[in-house]
Amino acid sequence: MNSPAEQNLAAALRDLVAEQPFTPDVSVIEQHARRARRRSRIAQGGIGAGVVAVAAVAAVGAASAVSPTPTRTGQASGTHPAKTSASSSSSSSARPARAQPPLVTLAADLAAAPRPAGDATLVERETAAPGHASINVWDLYTDDGRYFFSQTEAGLPAQVQENNNQGAGQFGREVAAAAYAATGNLDTAALKMAWAPDPSPVPAWLSAQVKDMRAGGLQIDNYVWENCEDALVAGSGNPQVRAGVLRLVSALPGIAVTHGTVNGQPTLTLTAGAAELGNAGIDKADPKAATGPAYQEAITINADTGIPLGIASGPAGKVTGTVSYVVTRVTLASIAAGKF
Repeated sequence: MNSPAEQNLAAALRDLVAEQPFTPDVSVIEQHARRARRRSRIAQGGIGAGVVAVAAVAAVGAASAVSPTPTRTGQASGTHPAKTSASSSSSSSARPARAQPPLVTLAADLAAAPRPAGDATLVERETAAPGHASINVWDLYTDDGRYFFSQTEAGLPAQVQENNNQGAGQFGREVAAAAYAATGNLDTAALKMAWAPDPSPVPAWLSAQVKDMRAGGLQIDNYVWENCEDALVAGSGNPQVRAGVLRLVSALPGIAVTHGTVNGQPTLTLTAGAAELGNAGIDKADPKAATGPAYQEAITINADTGIPLGIASGPAGKVTGTVSYVVTRVTLASIAAGKF
């Protein structure tokens, strides 16, 4: 049986879907889903089975990929990139590899890269779930930690002009944790990232888990992975942030890396499994089983730049939600003036 948190969130999502066409406030859905997941895991003393699936179906940008099929290309430039379809995030012959070598190598390259021009990162986010029309929304992350959200691109200037900063600083703290992780102490960085959504001091019980993080199945593994997903998108315009995320992810125990291509560009798909996310609840095909298949989330990035292209998620072998991104490096003043 699903947890009460999962049941409540799933019911809310069904109500929203029943009202298609609709333009939900995706940022609010994401925050509610993430808070419910964290509460559930703390209460259970371990990774809560199936709760993460709610965020995947809600397609809220923090969910990730099981052999995903991103439909966008991403870049961090000064102009809006062309939007093109990708046939696959990884080829059928793509080979799994150990997580650490390619991620650590790319992280080192990015840590030494110069920061691009601009003072903000604009992300067009397209979310989709099987059987439902996709939804496009726009996120604007500033280098000083503010976050602006709009259901339409044309609505962003007003959000900036009114300084309608959202997210209570969570994305800024996650980005700061990732920037520190690029060259800082990895255990310290893991704690900063794991507790970034909460501005209060890191609790002792979480600090005690750092030494066992590579064993898997702990709250810290889940927290680091989920918050790294946030930071990778929010900090997608900053190579040092991308470097820190990759360095942290390389330290997690259950990450697999798959090489592939999207529209001719080389990609890496980083897949987290049971060690970070637990299992997907009771297996309906085998009711006597204690749990269902491992829940998986993965994110596809450009193998040269680390910029996120798309994420998807679901029980092993089944995608229940996808998110794709177009990343553009901008200035806050240009967005406020309506110059995209």
